[in-house]
Amino acid sequence: MQFKSLFVAILCLLGSSTAFAHDYHASITDVKFNPRTQSLQVAIKVFTDDLESALSKKSKSKVNYDATSESIKQQLGSYMAANLRFELTRGEVLKQRFIGSEEEADAVWIYVEVPVKQTSLSQLYIEHGVLTELFDDQMNIVNLDYKGKTHSSLFQKDEKAKKFTF
Repeated sequence: MQFKSLFVAILCLLGSSTAFAHDYHASITDVKFNPRTQSLQVAIKVFTDDLESALSKKSKSKVNYDATSESIKQQLGSYMAANLRFELTRGEVLKQRFIGSEEEADAVWIYVEVPVKQTSLSQLYIEHGVLTELFDDQMNIVNLDYKGKTHSSLFQKDEKAKKFTF
C-alpha cells in the first residue's frame, strides 16, 4: 500500500507544472508489449531541465531541448540507449529505435521502440538509470503493460536493474 501512495504522489508531482516539483527527482516510464509488431513501445516522461542537464553533462556543452533539432534527436537516442536497456536473456541487450520526443509543460516525453521478435515473453530484464548520474535521489517508475496486466516497479540509483516474469 505504501508503494501505491508513493506512486500516486509522484504522478501528481510529474503532472504539476509548479517549480517545487523539482525538489523531487522522478521519471515515469510506460512500456507496452505489442505482440502484433513484436516490440516494446516505450514512453519516458522526464522534467525538461533535468533532461537538459543530463544531455549537457554528456556533451560537455549547454543543451537546450528542441524536439525538431537533429542534434537533440541524436543525443536523446544515444542517451536512452545508454541509460535504458531491455534484455530477454541476461547480457543480450536489445537494440532500441528512437522514435521522437515532445514537450509537455515542464516535461518531455521521449519515445523509443524495442523490437523483441517474439509474440510472447516469459521474462524481461530492464535496466533503468535515466538521470541517476545527476541525482542520488532519482526515482524511475516503470509501468509495464503485458497482455493487459500492468506490472509496476521503482528503479533507483542503487537498484537500476529488475527482472519481470510473466
